[in-house]
Amino acid sequence: MSDAPETLSAAQLAAIHRASEDVLAEATQFLAQLIQIDTTNPPGVNYRAIAVLIRDRLQALGYEDAALLEVAEQDLEVLAPHDPERHERVNVMGRLKSRSHSPSLVTVGGTTREKTIHFNGHTDVVPAGDLATWTHPPFGAEVHDGVMYGRGASDMKGGLAAAIYAVEAVRRAGLVLKGTVEQSGVVDEESTGVRNAGAGWLVEQGYVSPATCDAVVITEPLNVENVCLGHRGAIWGTITFAGRAAHGATPQRGVNALVHAATFVLRANEQIGAKLAAARDARVVPEEAQAASLTFTVLHAGRNTNSVPDRATLRFDRRLGPSETPAAARAQLHAVLAGLRAAAPDVAYTYAEDYATAPVWVAPALEVCRVRRAAVARVVGAPAGVVCSPGSDDQRFFVRGGLAQTIVYGPGNIRNVHNKDEALDLEDLRKAIEVMALGVCGFLGVD
Repeated sequence: MSDAPETLSAAQLAAIHRASEDVLAEATQFLAQLIQIDTTNPPGVNYRAIAVLIRDRLQALGYEDAALLEVAEQDLEVLAPHDPERHERVNVMGRLKSRSHSPSLVTVGGTTREKTIHFNGHTDVVPAGDLATWTHPPFGAEVHDGVMYGRGASDMKGGLAAAIYAVEAVRRAGLVLKGTVEQSGVVDEESTGVRNAGAGWLVEQGYVSPATCDAVVITEPLNVENVCLGHRGAIWGTITFAGRAAHGATPQRGVNALVHAATFVLRANEQIGAKLAAARDARVVPEEAQAASLTFTVLHAGRNTNSVPDRATLRFDRRLGPSETPAAARAQLHAVLAGLRAAAPDVAYTYAEDYATAPVWVAPALEVCRVRRAAVARVVGAPAGVVCSPGSDDQRFFVRGGLAQTIVYGPGNIRNVHNKDEALDLEDLRKAIEVMALGVCGFLGVD
């Protein structure tokens, strides 16, 4: 199939543009309802309420199989270890089959089905933090000067609303898609994990797989002019240094674990951090995230002033560039630790990783990439940026589950996410709706 929107007539393109404007008020109202449900994670609250809201909207828009998908309570200890209270994990998914008399068909594993595209977004949001720092209430969904404010406006309830109303815009434009559209809202993206109770679980359970669909669009916010083809990798870990306690008046009798931790931080910054800062990858947005990084985030040591600490716990966040591997990044850290022990034989430590994921990057030549880039160029009036996300996201679960045609595209300013006064420009929401509508037409085809 050639790249849309070239496959659409001028009249069809104009109809989709008008429809994106027509559905904007409904999409905005729906986004407000999404934001007003506090789905803060951790711990992960009100997941059922937001899943029900999405299911009901999908059903109202004609999705045949819209349903809640609940994770079994006995699985939560493994899939949601960050939540000791074991709040329920409820995902939602709906399917809208083609009403075309000549649908696009594909054969996979001997089974013939309609060509299918899957839109995915996460329903959880990060904590709002100090409410006194917010100008607008984080769950108020207030609109001022064409901008909606609230936690999740960009990351990523705006993407959920855009995807659902993009398909509705196609219908209101009078076009009939020649394939199936799936929509899912999943939990626990913000708490990551090698496995999770959301997108990872959806893939693991077979709800989304190469047998069921052909492409996935994750609606994370990377700015409406960009198509994201991958994300950086990461290692989150903890290094615990063991020493020997002693009275503060006779520190020579002890081994100061805090000193070892501090020495490691200094050496790691010199030997690793400086090299990472010098190597940049222009694919990564925003620009300030183009260098890989090593950040020390938490240090716990000692209990009282007059005692030498016998234990120091240091947490780190190592962000990998698109071309790095976790193994190589891990080896860098161990080399510094080995050097520290060689210089001071009394150094004792344990190294543990809480989370690790390799970078993901899919080929720009894939059909879903080409179609989406053409749609962006049509709507924004400039070539689409081809970018890499600075953080990891749910794209990895789909790609590693065999769906190579998985990209990231959604409304919202990436510099604005996880911040106070998170917001979404409603014109960006409209543009994303139009881009997604053109993209789904291009990928599935229309009558």
